[in-house]
Amino acid sequence: MVFRLLRPDSNSVWNIQEIANRFPRYKSIIDGNKTARYLIARTISADFKNSFSDQQLEELLSTLSGEFKQILTLNQKEIDSRKIQKPNYIDLVETLAFHYLEKCIFCERKCGINRIEEETGFCFLTGDSYVASSFLHMGEESVLVPSGTIFFQGCNFGCVFCQNYDISQTWKGKREISDIAKSVDKKQLASIADNLADKGALNINYVGGDPIPNIHTILGSLNFQTANICQLWNSNFYLTSKSLSLLIDLMDFWLPDFKYGNNECAEKYSGIKHYYDIITRNLKIIHDEGSGEIIVRHLVMPNHVECCSKPILEYISKETPNCVVNIMAQYRPMYHSSNYPEINRTPTMQEMHEVKNYADMLGILWKPVS
Repeated sequence: MVFRLLRPDSNSVWNIQEIANRFPRYKSIIDGNKTARYLIARTISADFKNSFSDQQLEELLSTLSGEFKQILTLNQKEIDSRKIQKPNYIDLVETLAFHYLEKCIFCERKCGINRIEEETGFCFLTGDSYVASSFLHMGEESVLVPSGTIFFQGCNFGCVFCQNYDISQTWKGKREISDIAKSVDKKQLASIADNLADKGALNINYVGGDPIPNIHTILGSLNFQTANICQLWNSNFYLTSKSLSLLIDLMDFWLPDFKYGNNECAEKYSGIKHYYDIITRNLKIIHDEGSGEIIVRHLVMPNHVECCSKPILEYISKETPNCVVNIMAQYRPMYHSSNYPEINRTPTMQEMHEVKNYADMLGILWKPVS
């Protein structure tokens, strides 16, 4: 039996009935009563050839996704009796990911470059993946601790206030990425994940930078991981619908950022277009079609309560009501924020109270994870 070092609230939070109701399958996997989604996916046979076109692979994925959802309805004894297949569902999504990497459409920037051939787009990554650090994180949301966090190099955002700018931005253009992070293939990534599981992690938490540029390596690792452990996608969520279709059945838990309540603020401070439309689309998909077990992280920014915080909370209350929200006060002036006087300070206590009171008024569950 693995000894897990827990914060006191990591135990007591499960006594809150609303939390237990929102995250039942995640808790069942932690308790060893359910099987992680990726392990189930390995039992689904995928009959395809490397010569298949994107369309053929995507059609097969749609079919197998339906099969996956049917398997989820089986009792645990029936799921336990299933055998690993080869090639399987994981092989299929990994193959599709490499197809997308050849004209990269992992994120909504859609750079369209061939990263396998060493071309680079905004994230500045080729087909290689780099891990900056991995450890048991004790500072995540209460239900997630201890979390097996894997921090990837690189990001598809350009946030002027980035707190992880050393691994997301400032290394770009340098000769040796390895000075900052270690190159990993899918087997090495699986070994990192298994090591974290052995140490007592409740989940494997893919973060960064951002994990989106590393989808191919993460998916490939799922055929080599061995632990019955929750897979957790911790991301800015600016990924294409095609990329999300590769992940939707395999992630047990979702931890999306929801930074901006409109497109204009997102373009000004993160250099991205159509942010609100894309994030709400993706959040709706994982809420309605994925595991539905979600904590939305909203970082309250100074002078952005009316334009960002309130519209975000209104959307969640109306469209994705099963989401739990972490209302975060951790914003600090960092990186290039000094060039933007309106955000070059921490949020005030009054701003934080206003956001939290608004969440209460909308009936949003936030206190146990904030």
